[in-house]
Amino acid sequence: MDTWEMVDAERSQFADLADSLTPAQWDSQSLCTAWKVRDVVAHVTQGATIGAGESLKQMLKYGFRINKLLREEAKKGGAAPADELRSELRATIGNRVRQPGVTPEGVLADEVIHQQDVRRPLGLARQIPEDRLRAALDEVKGFSGASTLGLVPTKKRIQGLHLKATDLDWEAGDAAAAEVSGPGEALMMAMAGRPAALVDLSGPGTEQLRQRISP
Repeated sequence: MDTWEMVDAERSQFADLADSLTPAQWDSQSLCTAWKVRDVVAHVTQGATIGAGESLKQMLKYGFRINKLLREEAKKGGAAPADELRSELRATIGNRVRQPGVTPEGVLADEVIHQQDVRRPLGLARQIPEDRLRAALDEVKGFSGASTLGLVPTKKRIQGLHLKATDLDWEAGDAAAAEVSGPGEALMMAMAGRPAALVDLSGPGTEQLRQRISP
């Protein structure tokens, strides 16, 4: 399965999740502190439908403050009725629009992480298919600046640490460095700056990673 096929599979599963949400769940807090679940869905849809030209206009409007742009536009989009958000999310399946500088692998990582931003606080666990999880882990570990997730300094965040997944054959960093181990999903979410994932991780490097994630 190539990367775009994995993106479509992830979008399909995300759309199925959106179809199952209750009104209360749509208005629940996501792992993204500024966003409710509905705002996360809007953000994912925007990333799949807004082309380079419109992206440039938005960046100019927000003075190239990427995090503010993503935060505010998602909240605007998230104000739409849930049925509209569901429909728009499902319509992204098969779409090949990318933000400037974002690779298909970056699109996949964005989709996987944001689905977990919804699932984790709602207690809706899932087993991420290994090919998607591995591709997302490989992509996230190299983030050093702007992405569809915002300004994500992952490369600096995990510098000097050894990350090792306990549920698949994946690791990153110097094997002699302080180790952080746990499920691949938790490593991915921690690298992306989600403190909630730290409870699933262990090892001598975990506290250092915690300090780098915490505000």
